[in-house]
Amino acid sequence: MLFNALFITLYVLGWLALGFLPWLALSVATRGNAGMRYLPASLAAGVLGGLFVPFIRDDGLGLILSFVVALAFPTLLLTAQRASRRWQAGTRG
Repeated sequence: MLFNALFITLYVLGWLALGFLPWLALSVATRGNAGMRYLPASLAAGVLGGLFVPFIRDDGLGLILSFVVALAFPTLLLTAQRASRRWQAGTRG
């Protein structure tokens, strides 16, 4: 039981770290204008993306794929957020 809790904690910490990286890259690229309100959304997207994959694939490749998806989901979320802000700014006239 203790080993299971330890490994689940390590997985979640890894997914959180990978969810933080796209937000950090966006924050550096925009000179700190990534928005603190999108940090929890980015972290949650990383954990949810990483947690989603083991339900589909339960083997070693699924573990690796969960970390890839934990990086891809927040990246897509922040990209959609930035694109919608540019689209809204362009339609205001």
